[in-house]
Amino acid sequence: MAYEQWIAIKIVSENMTLTVRNTKLDPGKFHTAASKDEEIKPSQINGTTIKSGKNVWIFSSGRKDSPTGTKGSIDLYHGDVRVGIFDWNCPWGSKRNSFNWWPDASKEIYYTSMTGGRRSGAIGEVTIIAIKQ
Repeated sequence: MAYEQWIAIKIVSENMTLTVRNTKLDPGKFHTAASKDEEIKPSQINGTTIKSGKNVWIFSSGRKDSPTGTKGSIDLYHGDVRVGIFDWNCPWGSKRNSFNWWPDASKEIYYTSMTGGRRSGAIGEVTIIAIKQ
């Protein structure tokens, strides 16, 4: 049922190391790439680092046999500087998803972009790219 509501977030970092902080999720769950049944706690997502030239995937979905989707947010930091916030809402039983990248740092220092995702059904794959100039 709600496993059909999912998102896969790819975070790409260039010229810096990013850290995931302030992870929020309600409803839904984080899980491994291999299986939606292998749950990951939000506290395990916090502190995830993305080194320069690398990428990290974060996966979330609704819960099995539950009429819920997934809704959450993550902050991306470079040191003590918040680069931006990514939030999403992939509700069960609704025809409209939302997902947004909110850049927070000066455009003179960081170039960021978000691509991918669908506005109905599963959000699917979203890529966030952050480059320190």
